[in-house]
Amino acid sequence: MAANRYKITRFRAFAIHLGISMVIFACLLVLLLGYWYKTPFFDLEDGSRAIQIILFADLVLGPLLTLIIFKPGKPGLKFDISLIAIFQLSALIYGIWMVQLARPVTAFLSYDALYTTSYSAIKESGIPKAEISKIIGLEPTYFYINLPKDQPDLVAKAIQAFKEGRAIELLYKYAEPLSFSNKKQTSTIAIDIEKYTASNSEWRAILQDFMNTYKRTLDTTTFLPIKGRLGKYILAADNKSGEVINYLRIPYVDSIGMKARVASQGE
Repeated sequence: MAANRYKITRFRAFAIHLGISMVIFACLLVLLLGYWYKTPFFDLEDGSRAIQIILFADLVLGPLLTLIIFKPGKPGLKFDISLIAIFQLSALIYGIWMVQLARPVTAFLSYDALYTTSYSAIKESGIPKAEISKIIGLEPTYFYINLPKDQPDLVAKAIQAFKEGRAIELLYKYAEPLSFSNKKQTSTIAIDIEKYTASNSEWRAILQDFMNTYKRTLDTTTFLPIKGRLGKYILAADNKSGEVINYLRIPYVDSIGMKARVASQGE
């Protein structure tokens, strides 16, 4: 009687498999939210899509197949379970690889904004393999392009390269880590957020809510346009620590942004 009480039924097997899959999913969620798609890249680069891929490969495929196939006492049951495990693992590895290719790895400060760049874009560019490790890390990094002052024609080439999608290949050699506390680096694209939102009451309300939520003041925050896969918005960073706070859910319009640029200034 005790043996029957603890006999593994179809639904108990499903529950066990689901529980194991949930532990794996929780670990992967830490990787996605804490590193690969950390703030603000989750929203800018469709992190929800990445979660959906992992969710389907891990929590849906394996446990669902167990629920369908598992039958106590069925001949060859161990073989079937082994196949399910192999299939789920293969699907999960493939899903992780697809997410890896699409994940953002950098945000380059260009002539008019920060541009996010994916893992696959870096890998497929003409950057030497030995240099790629300097750009790709566990989490997205920020760079700015420090063009030589004695080559004015290079600026025009750089702008054209960005427009044609060749910027990474052309400019990686001039890339240096970006510090949001360094005004010499950020002032070229920084915007006066009060001036930018002045003509739109909805934007002003979003700005005020943002400042209240994060307990910020305008004089201690730098605002920069950032362009990701899902749109153009405004990034907020701490002036002193250089820490990225988040992005404002205010669409960035180039024409308005140009008029609201902060004048260049030293550190």
